[in-house]
Amino acid sequence: MINFIAHSDWILYNSRKEISFELMKLNYKVKAITTEEDYSEKLKNYFDSFSEWSVDKNKLLDIKGVVNLRNIIKNFTAEDTVHIFSLKSGLYYLFASHFLSKKYKVVLSITGLGYLFSKSIKSKILRNILRPYMRFHFNKKIDLIIFQNKVDKEILSNYIDYKGRKVLIKGSGVNTKNFLLRQELRSSNEKIKIIMCCRLLKDKGIEEYLKLSSLFDNEEFQFYLAGTVDPGNPASYTQTEINHLVKKHNIKYLGWLETSKELKDFDISICMSYHEGLPRIVLESMYVGLYTLSNKLPGLIAVIEENDNGKLIPNNSLNEFKKYISYYRDAQQHEEKVAFSRAKILSNYSTNKILKEFVKVYEQL
Repeated sequence: MINFIAHSDWILYNSRKEISFELMKLNYKVKAITTEEDYSEKLKNYFDSFSEWSVDKNKLLDIKGVVNLRNIIKNFTAEDTVHIFSLKSGLYYLFASHFLSKKYKVVLSITGLGYLFSKSIKSKILRNILRPYMRFHFNKKIDLIIFQNKVDKEILSNYIDYKGRKVLIKGSGVNTKNFLLRQELRSSNEKIKIIMCCRLLKDKGIEEYLKLSSLFDNEEFQFYLAGTVDPGNPASYTQTEINHLVKKHNIKYLGWLETSKELKDFDISICMSYHEGLPRIVLESMYVGLYTLSNKLPGLIAVIEENDNGKLIPNNSLNEFKKYISYYRDAQQHEEKVAFSRAKILSNYSTNKILKEFVKVYEQL
């Protein structure tokens, strides 16, 4: 049995359900171990079985959640493989498995270094407190770590002095067959629709996005923000803060966006995140056919190149973002760039491509 573990059902639903479904087609048994929230019922359709992990994600650390996870994993045998998604879920696993003998193999996917490696003073203090514990237990409890880019791999490996196996797998896979593609170009008298879709965290660059929107005339451009707050994350905005900010900056707030069906209705996709493994929204936007502008994140350097329908902007430069957005009406005529980006995503970042790499990992454990 392969056990997918995450501290939020959204993590598995958003980017792991298709991998599980395809693994089941290959006769693997896959169980979801996660919270029972908004997405759990839908999630159950993509797994052989489901175990509720009762953890309060509104807390930085939920002791009851540690105990509940311990009661689940203590029954695992040598026939099990544990695959944990996100660094926070990995830390919960370390705490829960303390003093338990490990008979099974454990894989941890680092989708981004998250709050623990942000620039806030609190995160730096927490990092220094946790480092000795993590250095010992990562090497003892984790057999293999999957990274999405080389920079995250170097930072975390050095921080915990990790001696185990490390693998680079670029992304979590885009199920391209589920996405509706952008077909029509805007006419010259229609507003250009710009979308930023992300978790509503301060380190996702939302403040910069608000500033960017103020540089444009609303007669020609309409800015949208999509996403939900993350109450358990110290870097999260509150819903009240978001409502106030979008009203102040004349941005339309959409809440959660079903990207596979709704992304096609926009023209430009913006990513201004400070640190991330490999932003899924960038891959999705490129595949759908949106002009995609992103902060120059380490995981994207090998993704977006000159022939792509998009640009990487060093250091979230507002002037650079403004320049390329202003070029949009000319850039949108480059249909060959849309085709180039779409073919690249299909060949290198599709669910089937990532699935093969996951299977290779499981077979070599």
